[in-house]
Amino acid sequence: MSRSDLDGHVPALGFAGLTRFYDTAIALSMREPHWRPRIVDLVAAEAPRTVLDVGCGTGTLALALAGRLGAGVVTGLDLDPDVMALAQAKEGAGDVRWQIGSATLLPYADGSVDAVVCTLVLHHLPLELKQAAVREMRRVLRPGGLLVIGDWGRPHDPVMRAAFLPVQLLDGYANTQRNVEGCVPQLVESAGFAGLDRVHRLRTVFGTFEVLAARG
Repeated sequence: MSRSDLDGHVPALGFAGLTRFYDTAIALSMREPHWRPRIVDLVAAEAPRTVLDVGCGTGTLALALAGRLGAGVVTGLDLDPDVMALAQAKEGAGDVRWQIGSATLLPYADGSVDAVVCTLVLHHLPLELKQAAVREMRRVLRPGGLLVIGDWGRPHDPVMRAAFLPVQLLDGYANTQRNVEGCVPQLVESAGFAGLDRVHRLRTVFGTFEVLAARG
């Protein structure tokens, strides 16, 4: 699958041929135990009836959420059928609803979701699609519902800035540069979310990763 096939969305690791290595790459580089459980805890504290994982990829977070919240609560949505197939092949996949769809045009009614999570997605998108995706998350989230976004942020220092260069090579300089400039909090606030909180910020092999939470 090419980049153009994804309508402006870049496949995991930049190219479809690398998708099968995605879980291994994330496990080795992203210090997942430091942030994925924190996201699960944040969402579980809401006792939500409906959770949407936007750009769920290989389903790691969706499955962790379903493991805590129970079957039928979590929907994992992704535009890429290849990465979705990997998610659906994992243990426990039957507890998650899987749906092919775009982050920029979510197939859900206004205010129909209790919590929305989105990790390592926005940096794949050009600015106008980042904006559209965050607006869509705001639209489908119920008033007062929880949004959690995990993605690349403004680097801690020059070392973290240099570490991010391989991500830019894989996912496209134009798409990723806005993340380095710290655009994600601005996008969230501009879309009408309230109470923005930087829940976590950590160094990784490939740069500074942030977890943000806000209310619809």
